[in-house]
Amino acid sequence: MSKVLTAHELRKQIKKQRAALPKLEQQRLSRQAVQHLSRHRLFRSARNLALYLPVRGEADPCSLLQAAKPGQRFFLPVLSLGHHAQLVFVEWNRATRFRNNRFNIPEPLLGRCKMLNPQQLDLVITPLVAFDARGTRLGMGGGFYDRSFATKYYLKQAKPFLVGLAYPFQKVDHLERQAWDIPLDASCTADGFTSY
Repeated sequence: MSKVLTAHELRKQIKKQRAALPKLEQQRLSRQAVQHLSRHRLFRSARNLALYLPVRGEADPCSLLQAAKPGQRFFLPVLSLGHHAQLVFVEWNRATRFRNNRFNIPEPLLGRCKMLNPQQLDLVITPLVAFDARGTRLGMGGGFYDRSFATKYYLKQAKPFLVGLAYPFQKVDHLERQAWDIPLDASCTADGFTSY
């Protein structure tokens, strides 16, 4: 009987596996996942989309920009300055300037760029450490995405549609879902797109 890993142990294990993945393999697997996502009707019909800038070996969603349809706008998460530790989303365009946040992750400078709150987005591509077949998402442990999209979950709103982008090995058999965990609506890897 295999030992059940704690969330902390699982994070450590998958982050190590992700870091060991050669850069070319990261790029190949990310491109394949993005191809699946870019063909999906949810991507094609979305007007306001949120991506993330990959750090520390995360699957890279940024080539979705090349598949953009006319009228689509892309946004990046920014840690809010308020005490609720939620995300705001700032439009990403040629004029966007960046700084590193307290976790050393690049994020757009707040300024004259258009900002949306989470409920104004149509499609959100989320980073993750692990996920399971029920759409339970294990993030980095800060709870930013969970707090930011709690309203969607508790009010049973259809939008925004939350898609976890990952490498195939990040899918695990089972994650214990905590009361505060906001599930994904779908996941996308090099193996394909899966709705929950």
